[in-house]
Amino acid sequence: MNRYNDDNDIFQMWQDFFTQQELITTLRNIADNYPEVSSLEIPFDEVFQVNGILAENILHKPETTIKMGESAIISLLEPDQKVAINLRIKGLLSTERVNIRDIRADHLSKFISNEGLIRRVTEVRPKLLAGVFQCASCGFRQEIAQETLNFTEPLECTKDAGGCGKKAGSTTFKFLMADSIFIDSQKIEVQESPEGLRGGDQPQSISIYLEDDLCGKVSPGDRVVITGILKTKPRKDGQSRSVVFELFLQANHVDQKVQIYEDMDLSDEDVSRVKLLATDPAIFRKVSSSIAPSIFGLQNIKEALALQLFGGVGKDMDDGTRGRGDIHILLVGDPGTAKSQLLFYMSHLTPRGIFTSGKSSTAAGLTAAVIKDDFGEGRYTLEAGAMVLADKGLACIDEIDKMNESDRSSMHEAMEQQTVSIAKAGILSTLQSRCSVLGAANPKHGRFKSNVPKHEQINLPAPLRSRFDLIFTITDDPDPVKDRELATSVIRRHWLGELKKLENRGDRTLQNLKDSGEIKEDEITPIISKDDLRKFVGYAKKECTPILSSEAMEEIIEYYVNLRERNSVTGSEGDKSIALTARQLEALIRLTEASARIRLDRIASKSDAKIAIDMMEFSLDQVAKTDEGTYDIDGIMGSGFRGQREKIGDILSMIRELNATRTCTRQEMIKLARERNIDEDELDRYLKKLISEGAIYEPTYGVYHTV
Repeated sequence: MNRYNDDNDIFQMWQDFFTQQELITTLRNIADNYPEVSSLEIPFDEVFQVNGILAENILHKPETTIKMGESAIISLLEPDQKVAINLRIKGLLSTERVNIRDIRADHLSKFISNEGLIRRVTEVRPKLLAGVFQCASCGFRQEIAQETLNFTEPLECTKDAGGCGKKAGSTTFKFLMADSIFIDSQKIEVQESPEGLRGGDQPQSISIYLEDDLCGKVSPGDRVVITGILKTKPRKDGQSRSVVFELFLQANHVDQKVQIYEDMDLSDEDVSRVKLLATDPAIFRKVSSSIAPSIFGLQNIKEALALQLFGGVGKDMDDGTRGRGDIHILLVGDPGTAKSQLLFYMSHLTPRGIFTSGKSSTAAGLTAAVIKDDFGEGRYTLEAGAMVLADKGLACIDEIDKMNESDRSSMHEAMEQQTVSIAKAGILSTLQSRCSVLGAANPKHGRFKSNVPKHEQINLPAPLRSRFDLIFTITDDPDPVKDRELATSVIRRHWLGELKKLENRGDRTLQNLKDSGEIKEDEITPIISKDDLRKFVGYAKKECTPILSSEAMEEIIEYYVNLRERNSVTGSEGDKSIALTARQLEALIRLTEASARIRLDRIASKSDAKIAIDMMEFSLDQVAKTDEGTYDIDGIMGSGFRGQREKIGDILSMIRELNATRTCTRQEMIKLARERNIDEDELDRYLKKLISEGAIYEPTYGVYHTV
């Protein structure tokens, strides 16, 4: 079958181009390795420099021009090498790159490119390129090119070509699959990158059709630049066709963006400003103070968020394992302590940030899903969730405690291994989720209780809790001094907002107050603007890979060994308390690297290690500090402090002893518990814990039996 129409002028221009660029040998090498290699990639700027008219034809008559190019390729091959080599045009000029939301009717049938992240991917399936049909009356065969997305059959058995001339109603045509020409096809959906959106905008998407060697090479969450021809297909409205058409892009070239933050366009001036910022001795304080400046206090937490922004260094080990560099942080706080505001601010501050609420998210929405819907036209579709879309960015998950247990368990692999494995409906795939996680939750009972250890009030399962590098608690305790400072800060911020709104209308009150010194400039704007901080983070992650100095390594080792030794207390039954595990050790390394990155320093110093240690101790003080003043990491890991485990063991022993001779009642338990320094509130708490774990049961109120 002849796949190409003839256009002598364009055909000749392509032949001249391939000859001038000395590509004939390359083409013949491709033909020799066909079908393992089946495409020739040509940069658009090369065509533009050699032949501007040909480049113009590519942009405005892409379908005919590319087909003529492929026909010219065949003409330059040896007779025994005649194979269909695809012509791929890559790297369009920036003027031809169109945002998905800016695509209009003027772009129809034009050659354009757009960039974004892949949201959905269907399975690879064969597409009919040219069908061979046999007439049932005379046996004549004819070939019908499938030029649209709809299956096209012959209208008649063509008499001029040797058929009987009967129309489709008078005869039937048998489709000969073995003699027809098929090509691989795949449909994907590309969505706008979140960092390019204005506040409140919903990301828009477009369907992309891939063919031949473009298929099967991309996965949900990948960042791509797609170049192709913009086409339409009629939208179905019930049984009739609508006059409103659906847009799709017939892809010609797919460029996967693998370099971190390469989509951030940093000018020489931007780079100079970033490097100047990094030389400031107070840069760490300035970065942390520029995070949500309208939120009063929480300075230690903002410092931790600053370290999370810059992150540690991911390492690929020789044995194939990977050590994550991303820092995970969990905020657990009373209602009204600005947790959600912090998360929302961070998602907009961070390049590639995604904000979602655990209350309305499922496992599929957070990680990935295999679904069967209209997008896949009856085929299964692999769809990326929030953590895959936030690859190499930040996933902010609010109300993480409101998720179902089964949905939360899907996050374990995504947080530690930073992959999402899918095995469903015959689809086996592993997607990347190399992102930091910032989670927020409320205490188990809505508000922290002062008489209950904080780690017992974190309503998350132990395996998930242990994957967070830092856990912070935020309490809303009455304090006249702090309450006055908070109220003053909130009211003043609102007042400044009112004045700024008046200034936008031409009122000079705000400017007069600035001139008089009553209002300082840093009250209105953060020390480092949001745009500059985004560029700072992007440049640091792209260009700076810190290495631990010997002093930093020794500082971390000494702290880890000494703290474990100092806090290793053995209980009455040989049960030991552990201050830190290897997970906290790795967290210290990540925090140290992040501190060095803020200074754009390629060597992580002893002072960086001390910042990491201070941050770790601040977190441990809140969730792992026992009444004796030691650290016990088992509070975070879920098994409880050693002292609590001993008391629970004592209570269980008391119930067994009482069950052996008589009924174990609550009043008897209170009496025996006091003898062992366990008060009534503690007793009730531990009894509930034992019942929930299935160790004891309560057949009637106030009566206990062991299981």
